[in-house]
Amino acid sequence: MITMVSKEDLIDILKENNLVRYGKFILTDGEVTDYYVDIKYGVTNPKILKAISSILSEKIKESNINKVAGPDLGAIPLAVAVSLELKTPLLMVRKEKKGHGTLEIIEGDVNPNDNIALVEDVTVTGGSILRAIQSIEIYGGTVKKVFVVVDRESGAIEFLKSKGIILEPLISVSELKD
Repeated sequence: MITMVSKEDLIDILKENNLVRYGKFILTDGEVTDYYVDIKYGVTNPKILKAISSILSEKIKESNINKVAGPDLGAIPLAVAVSLELKTPLLMVRKEKKGHGTLEIIEGDVNPNDNIALVEDVTVTGGSILRAIQSIEIYGGTVKKVFVVVDRESGAIEFLKSKGIILEPLISVSELKD
């Protein structure tokens, strides 16, 4: 059962748990920044994971979605929680093919004409989302919805829009930072 959490509730929960950390950090794209949004750490807390998955599930259940996907590593707990909440199959998208086992880039069954919601923890440029979508499309799936918990407002929305992809952030970093 989905328990509705508001955007304001989520902002409060993330602030209360100090998930914006200040200092010197290097982002995935190599950018050096003075703050880091640590959703990966946050989702290790069941209360935070439940709050995020509640909002994501509410948004996804209104769509014609039959699978939920998350790129590794940060989005996997989110995708698992949403999958459990909506009783929807899960896809885990690797950054690259592994060199052992099945050699697959996607764990889970992707079928032609699957309608998939992709979830991500934090976006910077949108590159990891684009790579995940391209991987899913190779298998014939279609990403219909893309959600991110926190958008760093560093160009991901605009970049993805230029590729025909609408990114829907739950919150933007300017709403989260003090």
